[in-house]
Amino acid sequence: MAKNYKELLDGAFVEYYDRFRELNALSKENAVTRAELFPNGESFIDRDRMHKMLSMEIVKRVGINRYWLDEKRAADGNGVLKQRIILVVIALVLGVTMGMLNRMGILNF
Repeated sequence: MAKNYKELLDGAFVEYYDRFRELNALSKENAVTRAELFPNGESFIDRDRMHKMLSMEIVKRVGINRYWLDEKRAADGNGVLKQRIILVVIALVLGVTMGMLNRMGILNF
């Protein structure tokens, strides 16, 4: 399952990975700005993909507006998949807990 998830991520982000590699933005010291990543302007899809890569910690932020690709993290489909599964489980537990508290009258929403 992790292999399939990694292939899915690679398919969605491969052009971004390639762009980071072209710019040699593979470490904190070589981090680049969004303007350098997207010289023709940043589209909605670009912003969305960057947000997803940042949330999965495939792309790391340095300072306010500099980014670099963590190739080790990008190659680790298991780590990203585990993070997503943990977030889903936490959301489910929180939802069930809030539902129970609502039924008991402790929370009203």
